[in-house]
Amino acid sequence: MPGGSPDPAGARVPGASPLPVAPRDPAGAPVPVAPPVPVDPPDPAELAAATALAVPGVTGLHPGPFGEIGTYLPGRRVAGVRVRTTPDGTSTEVHVVLRLGTDLRATAGAVHAAVRAAVGGDVHVVVDDLAP
Repeated sequence: MPGGSPDPAGARVPGASPLPVAPRDPAGAPVPVAPPVPVDPPDPAELAAATALAVPGVTGLHPGPFGEIGTYLPGRRVAGVRVRTTPDGTSTEVHVVLRLGTDLRATAGAVHAAVRAAVGGDVHVVVDDLAP
């Protein structure tokens, strides 16, 4: 190789991080590492919100004129989605803002089908506003 010798540790990519090394205490003994914390599945309200926002033509969720439409979860709130559990089952209400010029019925139907497939139960879609 002109102008130098090969790296004894093998070829290295500039800017690449080295392989992870297990932590060790000052004496060189391995330090126990806590297992990763399991991630809980998303709440049905969060799942309904993400699903509705993924439908083409939906520009956002609407929390209502006074912010009264939402689901409270530990440490957070899902605005625009109201989930109710009744003796008959679960009811999910999704309030959407649609893009101006889209077919309102078709888009609302697509939101209904997508949210129902994601969370099940009764699903009600309300078109609250239009956005450019």
